[in-house]
Amino acid sequence: MFKKVLTAAALAAFCAVGITAPVQAQGKKQEFRVVWYTDESYTQISGQSIRFCDGTFFKNGTPTLYEEETYYGC
Repeated sequence: MFKKVLTAAALAAFCAVGITAPVQAQGKKQEFRVVWYTDESYTQISGQSIRFCDGTFFKNGTPTLYEEETYYGC
């Protein structure tokens, strides 16, 4: 029983960290965003990179040759 509670607590902590970091980053104004896809059908995302207007970056996942860039400006 203790093992199940400990496993659940560890999973909850991992999920909380994984969810809050990108959400905090989304509060900043974005200059541009690049989304990478796994193949030429552009249906499954493999990662993304975001550059914010204050010069900081957020990157996760794996870059590929199949990308879509959106420019927002500052």
